[in-house]
Amino acid sequence: MLHTPVNVRGWMSDYIKASLRKLEEEIGEKIQLFTPHDPEYDSDCTEEWLAPSIEKGIMPDVIVTHATEFASLEKEERIRILSKLAGEYADINPLRKELNKLTDPLGIFYPISVTPLTMICNAENVKEDELKHSWEDLLNDKYKVIFPDRDKPLSRAVGAYLKVNFPEQFANFEKRVTYSGKPPNMLKAVASGEYDMAMTLLSFAGVEQQGRVKINKPKEGYIPLPQVIVWKQGTNKSLMAFADILTDMQMQTYLSNQDSWAVKEDVPLHGTTQDMKQLTDWQGWDFYLDAVADFDKYTV
Repeated sequence: MLHTPVNVRGWMSDYIKASLRKLEEEIGEKIQLFTPHDPEYDSDCTEEWLAPSIEKGIMPDVIVTHATEFASLEKEERIRILSKLAGEYADINPLRKELNKLTDPLGIFYPISVTPLTMICNAENVKEDELKHSWEDLLNDKYKVIFPDRDKPLSRAVGAYLKVNFPEQFANFEKRVTYSGKPPNMLKAVASGEYDMAMTLLSFAGVEQQGRVKINKPKEGYIPLPQVIVWKQGTNKSLMAFADILTDMQMQTYLSNQDSWAVKEDVPLHGTTQDMKQLTDWQGWDFYLDAVADFDKYTV
């Protein structure tokens, strides 16, 4: 299963497909590549495909996806149905030092990259001296704010962060914010002046809009959306080789060039210590996923 950010999904899919024949020869098994949009996994047009796949008994053996997807499972269920092959792989291929807090002590998740999320604002509607350059700017009643659809991974990651860190203001934010569309659409919505502020992938935020859109760089750092590989309990150990494809130099360099934070030590890291502050302050996988689960359950 491959479900990664839209800006890298096509290239990653093509690269993996080109590597499958060799991998099949090495392990002696046929491999099928799926996405959540394939008929077997499509669930009422929602982004959340994992829990339904478990219920149907068609959970993939290898999953490459946004970490937020696993918030749909309780910790005990994650431990029961997911293999610890990620931990074995991490022992052989440790994460680069800047990202090593993402090493999973349970050995379930192995990050292949981190997608940074940021804010953008309309350069005319939002004055520089009015900004705190904080995620709190999204909570200012003065601004009309748009996020991608609420079930999109980045909306779940940022929504979880806002709910945890600004609990008293979150209810009002949920009443004000518009959840609509896909991450690439956020730029157009803000550039047109229809909305004052939005949240999107850092890679989209920097796309030229004739000066109509600017990045509001948060002092708390970009919100991380880790991309992980996991293996189903009982999966053949030979399928650990999938991680080799995802962490090879060509793949990691490509991800780095798309403003993702690469996990491979010798690949350039396009991010400052300040940009990655939330990884320095990382409170663990349980905290991250519990926060997303709480956001998912929240209703105004």
